[in-house]
Amino acid sequence: MLESWQVGPANRWTYVHVDEVVPTVVVPRGDRVRELPRGASELRLDDDCNDGLAAVRDGVLVLERYGGEMDEASLHLSQSVGKSVLGLLVATLGVDTAARVTELVPEVRGSGYEAATVRHLLDMTAAIDFVEDYAVDFWRYDVACGWHPPRPGADAETVLDFLPTIGPADWAHGERFHYATPNTDLAGVAVERAAGAPLAELISRELWAPLGAERDALLTVDHAGTATIGGGFCATLRDYARFGLRAREQAAALGHGDPAAFERITDPAIRSGADGYGTFWWRRDGALMARGIHGQLVVVDERTVVVALSSWPDAIDAGREAEHRAFVTRARARG
Repeated sequence: MLESWQVGPANRWTYVHVDEVVPTVVVPRGDRVRELPRGASELRLDDDCNDGLAAVRDGVLVLERYGGEMDEASLHLSQSVGKSVLGLLVATLGVDTAARVTELVPEVRGSGYEAATVRHLLDMTAAIDFVEDYAVDFWRYDVACGWHPPRPGADAETVLDFLPTIGPADWAHGERFHYATPNTDLAGVAVERAAGAPLAELISRELWAPLGAERDALLTVDHAGTATIGGGFCATLRDYARFGLRAREQAAALGHGDPAAFERITDPAIRSGADGYGTFWWRRDGALMARGIHGQLVVVDERTVVVALSSWPDAIDAGREAEHRAFVTRARARG
């Protein structure tokens, strides 16, 4: 199962049973639950790979729908929405983003991360030669994360084994936007070192308990216990909605990244209609957006939070991406 658990049709089941597939740690909720008053809406999205849909308008939960293997208690993998969880944690903690990464994580000295700052990681402007290509050799990094079985050609067995092997790009840190998941896992290690506690504990104390989550979350870890927050956060549908509400309350602290660096994107599959990126959050059409492959989405504006949790068979699906965008547009328009 470890060979194919992230893709269809297996991911219909595995995305809500992640702790039965890869190592995880618990992110405890707090004692207070943020209530979500119920309302009604005629919103719908016809897609047989939707596992959970939610919309909150003016604090009222107007849509909650489940499909596939998911129900209200299921902890659904959110892929790169986990990056935005870390981004919100960084904003909450007030981490020194000007700090050199190698000062906090000396294991990456001499690698492509030499002279990079935490801010370069948060805004995806670190000049490294890692290529985010899920169809080619991303599996090498998945092996290090414990998300793929070992195979010849993958020498790194853990995240902290893999990160020092990443070399420099032929441009300077901060010069251009370059999306790379290892940046996030490295940032997670840097935050742990700066704050002096495991990432799951920090997320619980500073984010998950204060936002009023109703259930514990899960965070995947590699075989050495290093958090793989770049894609491995799991929570319930309603708690992702609460996460969106918390992000709206702290939107000013999330920043907008470097517009000039973002404008240099040449890959339309990465940009995919977005108009900015900062602190591990996308900006599009005037809204904050957390998104992950295989159809994970949290969109936040001044009145509305929209959540879509999916198990698309393929990592990227342009047709379903367009349907998600149209659904979000309808949800926001009814605000």
